Amino acid sequence: MERTQELFEKIELYLSKELPVQEVISFEKEISMDSDLELEVEKHRELQRVLSDTDTLLFKEKIHKIRTEIKEENSEENTTSYAVFWKIAASIIIVFGVGSLLWNTLNTSDDFSDLYTAYYELYPVEDVIRGSSQLEKDVIMKNYAEGDYQKVVSILSGNTSFRLTEQFRLYLGNSYLNLGKEQSALEQFQQIGDNSKYSENASWYQALTYLKLKDAKKASILLKKIVDFDGVYKEKAKELLTKLED
Repeated sequence: MERTQELFEKIELYLSKELPVQEVISFEKEISMDSDLELEVEKHRELQRVLSDTDTLLFKEKIHKIRTEIKEENSEENTTSYAVFWKIAASIIIVFGVGSLLWNTLNTSDDFSDLYTAYYELYPVEDVIRGSSQLEKDVIMKNYAEGDYQKVVSILSGNTSFRLTEQFRLYLGNSYLNLGKEQSALEQFQQIGDNSKYSENASWYQALTYLKLKDAKKASILLKKIVDFDGVYKEKAKELLTKLED
């Protein structure tokens, strides 16, 4: 993947939902096939989140106000050099304080995004028990396998007559994850009980969801639970725990 201005503009249009539908489909296929591109999209998404944060906007307004006041005071003949000095000093303190916060946030975000990208794999499509709603299940699994997660969400969340099994909650949760709807994903994974045969899967995807949400504490609690369970995700959970604790 070559990092160009054109690519950055395309990512911004994609995240702001301004790309035409056909371009969205094509771009999402590119993302699914290129881990570097997927990481770049996540970085832009996080940057948008940080820059849209209320505290960040207030920070910008404060800086603008201070700069305006300094210019006005510099233009007044009776302004003392001390007043101007303290305004500039205040500006520097604010710039470095918030600047450091943004730097740390983005660096931490990069770490979490890298780990999430490295460990996340889509929950695979499994065979299901055949029944009267088999045709609908086939449609859901086909869309899921092809990466049409919006269609999966539309069917599973919009059809009240469809019995949402724990297996299909994993499909729905993963679909939400891939659509950037982490809280909705968590709701699905959390409804899978500890006594379920899908319990370990649900815990693993919950941990990854918290990782994506930058909540290392909750992710670590679930990863330790997976290690204690001693199942198929044990080694991955141990690796990820070690990296989170570094």
